[in-house]
Amino acid sequence: MENKKMKMIKYDDLVKEWKDEKKQMIERTSEDRIYRWNPDGMYNILENTGKVITDNNPYVNLVDIEEFDLVIENEPYTVAPPPMNKVKNKIKSKSASFFGLMHKEITGDPMNYMKDQKISMERINNEAQGIDVPKPEKQKEKDLLKLKKEIFEYAKSLGFASAGVTKIDRRYVSMGVDDEIIFDTIILLGYEIPEDVMGNYPNPKGELGAFGAYTGCARNVHKVADFIRSKGYDCRARGWDGSIKYSPHAVNAGLGNYSTYGVCVTPEAGTRLKYCSILIDADLVLDKPKDFNIEEFCSRCRMCQKSCPSNSIPKEEKKYKGSIKRQTRFSTCLELMTTAKECLKCVRVCPFSMIGYEQCMESLPQYYMYNLERDQLDKEFLLSKKEGENNE
Repeated sequence: MENKKMKMIKYDDLVKEWKDEKKQMIERTSEDRIYRWNPDGMYNILENTGKVITDNNPYVNLVDIEEFDLVIENEPYTVAPPPMNKVKNKIKSKSASFFGLMHKEITGDPMNYMKDQKISMERINNEAQGIDVPKPEKQKEKDLLKLKKEIFEYAKSLGFASAGVTKIDRRYVSMGVDDEIIFDTIILLGYEIPEDVMGNYPNPKGELGAFGAYTGCARNVHKVADFIRSKGYDCRARGWDGSIKYSPHAVNAGLGNYSTYGVCVTPEAGTRLKYCSILIDADLVLDKPKDFNIEEFCSRCRMCQKSCPSNSIPKEEKKYKGSIKRQTRFSTCLELMTTAKECLKCVRVCPFSMIGYEQCMESLPQYYMYNLERDQLDKEFLLSKKEGENNE
């Protein structure tokens, strides 16, 4: 039967159908967008406005930019795939069985989290294709500083503890998703896992941390997007599926610095955050990368690496795709997340997440608190410490 269908379809017709789909995607999006595809060809190199931010960000640790570019070009990031198996001729995630039972035992409803996530992701996917996108109001808020402030205030009222603006670095966009990124300004939104929820682990009671935060993203990201449209600007909500790698963008947006296990540590909530985002058709003022002195603390802690049950977090940094980093092993981490009721031990033992940023900084020896780029150097203090050491 399949061979008969193949004989009926002509190759040129298939090519035409694909080009028509691409054309429709272009036509469905607004004509006045800042970033636009070239409708004359689908293989044009897309402008990457975020590249210069990453390349000049010392907190991303790119040490060989040419190598990084070359590796990513030949091995682009994929959307993180769940383990798959066939059930009744349908592709189904093996993890789904675990998650459904987990959610039922913890919340009483196997679909407590997934129903909202599914509804939200369907809307995200439709809007990415230009389907059923709400139109922005005709009157625009011309003061972009005011607009940014209002967006952040509204987002934080919904539970997004961390928000920042940067440019998309397309090297951190998954393969096959690039055409959906029609605007190059991205608003990062980090939804907070409440500290009291984390305190119930390793035996969660009534609510799950990671799934709760992802569902918080699902329930609220469209509210923020619609708020932006009410201010006269087109935008697209983006989800939490890994199609945009959020950690480097969060570091570029000055939300925090990398943790030992590769996610962004923020002063507001440590690593108790799950991210979604909004692509906006506006030149909002960008947030700049910052040094929060987090690595200084992490280098003396490494509690996440020491206590990881699956040994997914490496002890030492290594050169990986042109950058210096600790590359967490995703497969073994996901297995523990699936079979150990979310695990989240890396978050639970992180002092930034459970004790707080200020307390972590205060615990450092005083002469390690200094950030020479940000802070004024107290030479008298440092000299007095040196003289005291010599007298000993």
